[in-house]
Amino acid sequence: MLPFLAVALAIWSAMHWYPYERLIRDAELPPGATTAAVGAFIIGAIAVLLAFSRAVPTPWGGWVHRFAFTWMGSIFIVDVLLLVGDAILVPARVFGGATTWVSLDLARERAATTVVAATVVIVRALRNASLPAPVRRVEVRPDRWPASLDGLTIAVISDLHIAPGTAPGYVRDIVERTNALAPDVVALCGDLVDGPVDALADAVRPLGDLRARLGTFAVTGNHEFFSGAPPWVAFLRKIGIDVLENDRRTLGVGDTAFDVAGVPDFMAGRFGSDGAPKLADTLAGRDTTRPVILLAHQPRQFDEAAALGVTLQLSGHTHGGQIWPFTLLVRLVDRRVAGVYRQGRSLLYVSRGIRYWGPPMRLCAPHELSLLTLRAG
Repeated sequence: MLPFLAVALAIWSAMHWYPYERLIRDAELPPGATTAAVGAFIIGAIAVLLAFSRAVPTPWGGWVHRFAFTWMGSIFIVDVLLLVGDAILVPARVFGGATTWVSLDLARERAATTVVAATVVIVRALRNASLPAPVRRVEVRPDRWPASLDGLTIAVISDLHIAPGTAPGYVRDIVERTNALAPDVVALCGDLVDGPVDALADAVRPLGDLRARLGTFAVTGNHEFFSGAPPWVAFLRKIGIDVLENDRRTLGVGDTAFDVAGVPDFMAGRFGSDGAPKLADTLAGRDTTRPVILLAHQPRQFDEAAALGVTLQLSGHTHGGQIWPFTLLVRLVDRRVAGVYRQGRSLLYVSRGIRYWGPPMRLCAPHELSLLTLRAG
């Protein structure tokens, strides 16, 4: 843990040092402006540390979290814009034979341009995340999907990240919009919460009003384990949601029957839980003539799922990258970031998520409330 904290602190410090050098020191701001900028950097950095430590109690905790993560996203966007600028400026200065890094006039022009560009991008990213997640309608054709089940609909809700400070009515609005779609199945694919049951129960309770012809099912994500997974599983079951922990259910009868299975997140093992994902055991003994839909928070479960003959896996976790250029960087970890993927005879659908984690921003990675229609043939 200590090496991780040391690396994280070093990265966080570098993220502030870099704009200080480029925007303040190179531009030789007046003493008053320098003091104000440095003060803002210190306040923002401390706020983020407080947010991660959860040291600020409610009701102030929600405001501190929002400010801290807005600052985190903003400083990241400033860093990216500065890196892009340096990637253009450095070769030009080197190959142009310049004898100094930048002139004072150029440094000030660059600082002003960066601040204006960052403001525009930050405002746009904040607005993107604040709007209701649009409904993304997707038709998929799973292999061997029977004609008797043609047109089955699944509402996929992932990465709600309900936290202290989540706007009142936010969850209720999602429930009403989902119910208006009249899905056959609702799949809650993990990372529903960021906080303990005693702090968030009232905010989460409206999820119990989700309605689907064949049922509402859920699995844990990694953030449930950060927040205390066992109490959350018990709470969700209490409000009528079927949480699948290495479990499966058979829905329908006869030629309309299919299985729904679910496994806990991989994080379970790190928390010493005996509920680590056991997909092979979960699927053992089932009627293999029936299709099976798997709920698994992380897309990386798909390699095993495809090998075991899962018809369709539903996942989230990635947020589609959430903020560019993470939309590109997350592909280095797993190329299955958003949308539909095929492996052998199995399909995977990855939702970009309905909300956000950390910075309340979305940039080149729109959030979504997904409605899948499964087609035969």
